[in-house]
Amino acid sequence: MGIGKQFGQRAVLLFMGAFVIALTLHATLSRVNLDGYGDMAENYAWGVLWQWGYFKHPPLFGWLVAGWFSIFPKSDFFYYLFASINAGATLLFVWRIAARFGSKNYQMFVVLAAVVVPALSFQAIKYNANTAMTPIWAAIFLFYLRGLEKQRLLDAVILGLLATAAMLTKYYSAVLLVTLLIHAIADAEARKILMSKFGAVAAVVSILAFLPHFIWLVHNDFMPIVYADEQGEGGIKTFIVALFKFLLGVVGYMLPALGLAGLTRRPGDGYPLFWFSSLTELRQTVEGRALLYFGGLTIPVTIVFAALAGADLSVVWAIPVFLSLVVLFGKLVPPQALEQRLSSALLMALAYLVIIVAIAPLLKGQLTDRGGYSKTMPLQQMSAVLDDYWDKYAAGSDNFVIGGEPLLANSYNFYSRYKAITLEGNSFEISKGYIDRQGFDHRGFVLICQQEDRNCLEMINGLRGNRRDAFVVDFKLPDFKGVKTWQFRAILASPQKP
Repeated sequence: MGIGKQFGQRAVLLFMGAFVIALTLHATLSRVNLDGYGDMAENYAWGVLWQWGYFKHPPLFGWLVAGWFSIFPKSDFFYYLFASINAGATLLFVWRIAARFGSKNYQMFVVLAAVVVPALSFQAIKYNANTAMTPIWAAIFLFYLRGLEKQRLLDAVILGLLATAAMLTKYYSAVLLVTLLIHAIADAEARKILMSKFGAVAAVVSILAFLPHFIWLVHNDFMPIVYADEQGEGGIKTFIVALFKFLLGVVGYMLPALGLAGLTRRPGDGYPLFWFSSLTELRQTVEGRALLYFGGLTIPVTIVFAALAGADLSVVWAIPVFLSLVVLFGKLVPPQALEQRLSSALLMALAYLVIIVAIAPLLKGQLTDRGGYSKTMPLQQMSAVLDDYWDKYAAGSDNFVIGGEPLLANSYNFYSRYKAITLEGNSFEISKGYIDRQGFDHRGFVLICQQEDRNCLEMINGLRGNRRDAFVVDFKLPDFKGVKTWQFRAILASPQKP
């Protein structure tokens, strides 16, 4: 058979652009609220505090969100655009990784496979610590490869900064760093580089860049680490069940990529089902061996870390591992098949982008019906009502403090037309780095709960303290379909004069 169409740089970049546009439109047209758990509003509420850490997570992904919205309007569309660009940046780095291991068509196939894998596409819509890791992990491996190739000190500095960025996004990134460290120690050629000036510079830069966050951890009783440690249920039986679900999830997530590979094949084409000889070829170079470690060890290291920490294994928080899997999986597709019939896979991937946009309005109603009160709660309308009350009682001053039920408080922070900060965890102890009781009263505050949430109401009454000048307001709003009425209670206190 002859050689089919070759897809070069322009085709790859155009497809990435189409992916970013399609994912943004799909999210905008299919969702009522940003996400089902309030993570995205929480990201913003944390980010605008500009702290070196928060009680659940390290700070980088919150900073990125806050930085984005210091330029663009606070709206669902621009948030989804940000999340889609994050996913697009991941594809860009994955493409440059793939460029080191195969032909132009192989590179295109890796990008196509990444797009159809849910962890790197649909789940990228909900921007949080998990999805924020993906472009950083990809960039780390890219600069690790560059280090193996040329040992330039500038690349060492960038690699060190990226390693810190990964850890400042989520501590799960230690899985990647340990995986690469294992390769650097086990591989003789890589070990020389690890022990050279390149390795020393990368390590020193990373340690120095991480130091401010470490100091914050010490001063704040290692809150994010304590929080992470408390998330697992523990127990061998629970771990085994979680492990089975995790591995099944990894396989399930990769099935669309397998289907895409199948489009490059024809019955009786004479090629093996999987091109395992490519793995032998990878072992011939230090870069190839690095890929084998990257693709083969991140999942086992994840499992070991989860077992040691007593954490619940979840495909959702292991999203970045799919970066290595798609690059390595592409090497298993017979190269002749990719050279001859990649067009079929590309057409299917383009059809996929068209379909996710076309069905988005239909999914809007279904996603709204599938439980999860945050999917149907009128958060933007609630925020507009609170802004009107704030105008009335506090003359629309900025820099007030928001508290109450986290979903409501964080969403109000995001949608409000005013600049405000959220009281983390509704606790002055947790928020001691930037606010205390005196500052809380001085700035003024808005506290918001659902009327039927007695625990929340009791909590905000406690936060009200001695502010007898505070106003209590009750209001109701219909849900997305006008079927359910949501009832809210807010306590507002205007800023106190010095």
